[in-house]
Amino acid sequence: MWEFPFRSDRLCLDFVSTLGSRRSLELERLRAPSDLQRWVRQAGIGELQTASKSGLGRALELREAVYTLVTGNAQQQPSAIATLNHAALHPPLVAQLEAPAHKSKWLPTADVGQVLSTIARDAIDLLSGPLRTRVKECAGADCTILFLDTSRPGTRRWCAMEVCGNQVKSASLRAKRKAARVTPAPQST
Repeated sequence: MWEFPFRSDRLCLDFVSTLGSRRSLELERLRAPSDLQRWVRQAGIGELQTASKSGLGRALELREAVYTLVTGNAQQQPSAIATLNHAALHPPLVAQLEAPAHKSKWLPTADVGQVLSTIARDAIDLLSGPLRTRVKECAGADCTILFLDTSRPGTRRWCAMEVCGNQVKSASLRAKRKAARVTPAPQST
């Protein structure tokens, strides 16, 4: 069972990350309706009442539409926009305020349409606002996670420093150490 990465700092981008290593392995994490139910639960947006193959198909279609729009694939934009707007038509999940801590939570049960609408509306908010230019792809070797760069200078490179950033830095350090062992010492005369 695949683990879902939640490193994007945005619901719609976390949803896009359910397909990993897009340029090489294409790790599909949503293979069955139960995987969609598990993602919804782990994303903290409620409990999906039921999931079907058709609901999973709609979810995958929305995921790819969001990816297309965020990455700017101009040829597929009209179709992706139509998919996104259609998903947003359904009523979204309902947020509730919990007392006494004043924390928000989603109503515990939801249907696929509500979940997809909530994701689509988050994508519309992101794509139509100033944060659109802050969406980046991880610089990790095989990582294609899209994330929202909220750093002040806008120079974040990895979806998560403790995951991809450390891998890149460790590989660089190993390469430097290997080069130092291979390089012969200068001879004195």
